[in-house]
This record gives sequence, structure tokens and C-alpha cells, in this order.
Amino acid sequence: MSLKQQIAVEPLRPGHFCSVENPTRLGSLSEYAFGGNTIAVAVNAAYQTVNHTYHLYSLCGHFIRPATTDRKLFCHVESIRDSKSFQTRQIRVSQAADGGSNRLCLVALADFHIEEPYSVVTYSIPPETDSPSSTLREKYSTPPPDASNNCDLYRDIEQFIDMRPILDDGPSAESQKQNTRINSPPPAPSAITKEMFRVPELLDNEAEQISALAFYADKGLAYIPAIHYGYGLRQASACATLEFSLRVFVHGLNLENWHLAEQKSLAAGNARAFSEGRIWNEDGHLVASMTQQTILRPSTGPGARL
Repeated sequence: MSLKQQIAVEPLRPGHFCSVENPTRLGSLSEYAFGGNTIAVAVNAAYQTVNHTYHLYSLCGHFIRPATTDRKLFCHVESIRDSKSFQTRQIRVSQAADGGSNRLCLVALADFHIEEPYSVVTYSIPPETDSPSSTLREKYSTPPPDASNNCDLYRDIEQFIDMRPILDDGPSAESQKQNTRINSPPPAPSAITKEMFRVPELLDNEAEQISALAFYADKGLAYIPAIHYGYGLRQASACATLEFSLRVFVHGLNLENWHLAEQKSLAAGNARAFSEGRIWNEDGHLVASMTQQTILRPSTGPGARL
């Protein structure tokens, strides 16, 4: 199966869509559908309701409950705003319950913006990893020997995304700075998860490109607060995304080319953690950011509910 099929939607009636395929799992630790698959289907459904001159720049949402992998996703897209510059859509993603009712899984708000003729300022923060130049692309064009040593965390989505972990360098000196104020909290882990990735198939339009971006951007952000702190995921009784914000900064995205991703955890407390993933293209331009707040509860018994 291809990623295009996995994120595709088909119309049912005006404003209502259904996923072409059942959502997939993330990997071995997750018994429910991969959240990125649910987000990607929501993005694709929203794109079917907007004019092609508008481009998604913001998607903010909350997971209400996890989706299952044994049935399709249904999307209800409602028009909130249609102006000369913006089109806004609310997306509600649900699944049919065994009793015949619908189970709401995700609520999100998507904002689309025209391509403005001028910008007052244009800039982009660089990655902490080496710039994703042709040298870096060649270095990670084949998997490193230990690329599969990830406890099968991402086993079920590896068929859709070509991912090459970057395992060579450590955190920068800047990321190791600590807060020296009295009664300050412990510093966040300085670790950064880094990898090159691309979609190994032709994507036909912007809806597929941004849906594929959403699919990938959700990968692993719920896990890194525990992983970067040295906490085993199987020690958690709950580890899942609560809410997210995906922001897209460029038009003309082409995920068939190699991109660089970095992920770090920024804050944690009250059994929640906040993390960010950033994505750069081959020219070193920041193309997207995904922030998430996740639930991370310690285990009180055997087995984790991820």
C-alpha cells in the first residue's frame, strides 16, 4: 500500500468525507491508530473544500479519543470563514461505534491563506544539525547499520516514509545552558532527535503534500519526553498526544526530496509534556513546525497504554 492511499479521502456528500483505507498503527507499542494518520486524513478532507489559491498554514487540534485500526475514518468539514485572504475550516473526525453511533476522535481548526504578493521580512532559523546539503543527503542515502534498533516503535509507518536517523553528533553548547535562578525547575533534556526523511513516491498535488507532512510530523513527538529523559516507554501507563499545532511556512513543498527533522522536549509537569518538531528542506529553510502537549503518566502496574 502507498502513502497516497493511506491518506486519501473520498466524498460522501457535501462537507462529508471518508478515508479510503483504515488507519494504520505507528508501531509495536501502539495498539490504536497512528495519530498522524488521523491528522493527515483531516488535512486532506479540509483541502477538498477550499479554493486552490489558498494554502494551509495552520492546523490546531485536540485528540478526543484514539481511533482504532479496524474501521475507516469519517470527516465532517464545516466552513467557518471565507474571505479574500483566508478560508477557515473546522474538521471533526470520527469512527462508527459498534452500537451504530459515531465516536468522535479528533477536532481541529485549519486555516488557509492566499499567497501574498509581498513580505515585510523574510528569514528562517537554521537547524542545530549540519545544514541538509547534498553532502548530508549522500551520507544518509542508505540506512545506518543500527537504523532498525528502535524497538519497532515506527514499524508500521516505515512502509510509507523513508527515514534515516542521524546518530553522530551530540547537543550543542547552546542547548545545554541551565537556569541558575533560585528555585528554578530542572533543565529540560538537551537531547535532540534528528533524522532525514522523504516520501518515496510521487505526490500529485498540494493536498497530498501537506497531508503527507502532517502524517510524518506527528511521528514520535509523544515519545521523546520519556526517551530523552531516559525513561522507558514500557514504564508509562499513558503516553499519547493531547493537542497539537502544525504550522507550515512555505508553499511548493516537495516531500519527495530529502528533508531534515529535529525534535526536542521543552517542558514537563503534572503528567504532561510539551515538545516541538521542526522540519527543514534541502536549502536549509524551515518549512514546518509541529508542537504537541502529551500525557505522560508513570506506570502503576505491568504494561503501558500507549
